[in-house]
Amino acid sequence: MSRERPTERREPHDLNWFGKTVYLGGTMLRLTANLVDATADRVSKIAAESKEALDRELDPNVEDARVIEEYSRSDPVDEEE
Repeated sequence: MSRERPTERREPHDLNWFGKTVYLGGTMLRLTANLVDATADRVSKIAAESKEALDRELDPNVEDARVIEEYSRSDPVDEEE
């Protein structure tokens, strides 16, 4: 025979000190687990975006930057006297 849990729900203000302690501990545990889960999701998303950016930069079809022309700063080009 299967044993079913009672369907009666207790409110926190109806509990004794031990029940309130367990209820508070469970609530804190649930909040901490949600925080860790959200942090793990964010870190995973950042890692995936970083990997995608790295792969995009390693594309062999993209050329490195080249200096086309250099000017010396000591010789101003358009200086009026």
